[in-house]
Amino acid sequence: MSGFATAEIKKDHDIKRNLEEEQISKKRNRLKELEEKLIQIEKAENNESIAHSEKEQLLSELFQLFLEEKGKNHILSTIINCKTIIKIAKELGKPQLSENYCRYLLECEQNLENSHLKEDEEYKSVQLMIGELKEIINVEENVAPEIENIPIEDLIGNIDVDLINMEDLANQVLEDHAVEVKESIKSKSAIHHKSGKATEFHREIDIDINFENPEDFRSMGYIVINTIENPSEDPIEEAFIQDIIPYNYEISEITLNGKTPEVESNNRTMKNGLEHSWYIPNVEKETSIEFKYHLKPRISRTIVLPLKDHLTIIKTHSSIKEGKEKGKNKKIDDSSVFDAFLKFVNSFDTLLDDVVLEDIIPIFYAYEVEERKTKDFPSIKESSESFVKWRLNEMPPEQYTMAEYQLIELNKLEDLKFEAHKLLQQDPSKLSIFKRRNLKKRQKRASEFLEKIRHI
Repeated sequence: MSGFATAEIKKDHDIKRNLEEEQISKKRNRLKELEEKLIQIEKAENNESIAHSEKEQLLSELFQLFLEEKGKNHILSTIINCKTIIKIAKELGKPQLSENYCRYLLECEQNLENSHLKEDEEYKSVQLMIGELKEIINVEENVAPEIENIPIEDLIGNIDVDLINMEDLANQVLEDHAVEVKESIKSKSAIHHKSGKATEFHREIDIDINFENPEDFRSMGYIVINTIENPSEDPIEEAFIQDIIPYNYEISEITLNGKTPEVESNNRTMKNGLEHSWYIPNVEKETSIEFKYHLKPRISRTIVLPLKDHLTIIKTHSSIKEGKEKGKNKKIDDSSVFDAFLKFVNSFDTLLDDVVLEDIIPIFYAYEVEERKTKDFPSIKESSESFVKWRLNEMPPEQYTMAEYQLIELNKLEDLKFEAHKLLQQDPSKLSIFKRRNLKKRQKRASEFLEKIRHI
């Protein structure tokens, strides 16, 4: 065989071998691709199995949470949990379960709508009452007075009205129905987590004495802190918070996590206090929400009006403002002087007799009060460290009486300690039920103050 022929045969052989190697390489690559796809399919099936298992676990937890929140009548959290259950049920292909919870959802949403309607009616009723009472007393912004009418026959039974001493009756009603001085706020929070779970918290939070600067007793004030902790790994998607501040305190400042809130609250004057509603989105895991309300006490007033066949009781509050006479009294620190005034007008078409007015003075204030009237009619004043009371007789229609206060806030340590110890020495058992309850609240404040300064 010639050399040329041998070369040709070798060339053909090399070509065939290269083709075979290329085919083998393609088959290997194809096999590798198939193996990778198989691994991906297995991973996907495994992930799907894990996702399915996790959803089943979440669904089981939501069932329990739904029953707990529904049992507590926590409507908003119940609705959120119900919607999450419906979503997961559809993803897992459980149409009957989804249909059942859709019926629960309609029921809960109707309950929520009814609750909102009831709150709206209460708000409208309060606004209507404020408008009516502005003809009789000064009603401050963000204060909703309360009015109560008691038929005289409910108080005296079958006794002839002419035989009843209306002054004694008015005083007795004052004891039983005086304005309440509250020392706590009511708070509701609905927390919606990223996982879809939702819980509600309904709490009563005490108002505490606070010293902004422990070395300066003039910095003493009142605060209430609403803290919502999130210790779990599940971030908060949104938080709905509603705080109701009693009217015997006014708000001087609000902070959210130590700063001025970037969001505004929706405020409403309701029967039990000034309602602040907040919406806070996207709270990171293992963080908290802290609202701090800085408060100032108000003077609280009760008015008892003996009318033809019933007694009308008006309960309201008045703010303590920076004194207009600041600087005139050099014996006291100017920063301690505050003013307040409380006005009552006889807007009825009749002569008023045996009207009783009582003002409760906040703890740790000394006071002087001046009374002015448009016309001279009989009035008798009683006073103590904690209250001032007037009885007005033969007050003509359209006439008014106004009490103007100058309040001196005690801010020297010895004065504060003396006042606190003096309160603790008083015997509540010798007082009427209402005054006993009020004194016990003041004594609790005094004890709290003494405990605070013991640690400063």
